[in-house]
Amino acid sequence: MESKTMHDYWGAFWRWFTTPWQLPGNILIEPLGIVEFVLILIFLWWGAIWLRRLIRRTLTRSLGAATAYAISRLTYYVIIALGIFIALQTVGVNLSSLSILGGVIGVGLGFGLQNIFSNFASGLILLFEHSIKVGDYIQIKENGLHGEVKKLSVRYTQVMTNDHIDILVPNSQFVNGEVINWSLDDAVMRIHLPFRVPYGTDREKLRELVMNTALAQPLCVHNDQYPPSLWINAFGEAGYECEMIVWVDKEGLMRPGSTRATFNWALAEALEKAGIEIPRPRQEVMLAPSVAATFVEAAKPVSSSSSSI
Repeated sequence: MESKTMHDYWGAFWRWFTTPWQLPGNILIEPLGIVEFVLILIFLWWGAIWLRRLIRRTLTRSLGAATAYAISRLTYYVIIALGIFIALQTVGVNLSSLSILGGVIGVGLGFGLQNIFSNFASGLILLFEHSIKVGDYIQIKENGLHGEVKKLSVRYTQVMTNDHIDILVPNSQFVNGEVINWSLDDAVMRIHLPFRVPYGTDREKLRELVMNTALAQPLCVHNDQYPPSLWINAFGEAGYECEMIVWVDKEGLMRPGSTRATFNWALAEALEKAGIEIPRPRQEVMLAPSVAATFVEAAKPVSSSSSSI
């Protein structure tokens, strides 16, 4: 009796599990088909991840990391999209019957998810154009954000600042706004380090000191095409207004604050060893004769006779 009851329960469950459900658009789907749909998606998702890693690892050797990353990402999204269509057809969903429903949903999503679609399209543009790649050092002029690109997806770009803070930036900001890519083509940047020396300083010796100080730093580019130099920009009130001009490599440009601090420290030590003192601005105060006389009278000592009263 008990086995018959279990058999009846199992039969009822199986009939429910295989009975088609009526969905909008004359779509018939079984609960068993939903399970098959989920299993197919899981398998395709796992296969897409494996293929993406294989393509990226294989193409990096010949096409470079940025191109391999873009191709592997695009392949991943194409496989996921095709997998969804294949899974729907496998469970018996007629895709032609979804055209009207899809059009209505598409209009609604177009208004409600406009920013998401904009970021998606911008992400595809970035992947194809290679204007921003993983490993680039970028700066957004609108808000001053700067950092290294760690991940580029179709919706957002992960940027890590020099303080190791990860910021997710919508891709539309890179397409619609002004972005400085410090390492787009040539990973070399020129920095200007202002300082001041007194009048009478030997300018040729100062130029040699500045160049040797710059070349002694590992962040300085040792290339005849990008030599360090000394500029005298103005004749100030206290001395020559100078600038140390240094070209730095990618490691230096990705840490602008630390790079400037390193060169300023080295330059200060070199100037001190050479006996060159950085002049301080001086101000002269001129007093009118009437005001000067008042100060003189106030500074006179009080007489003994007047003090005894």
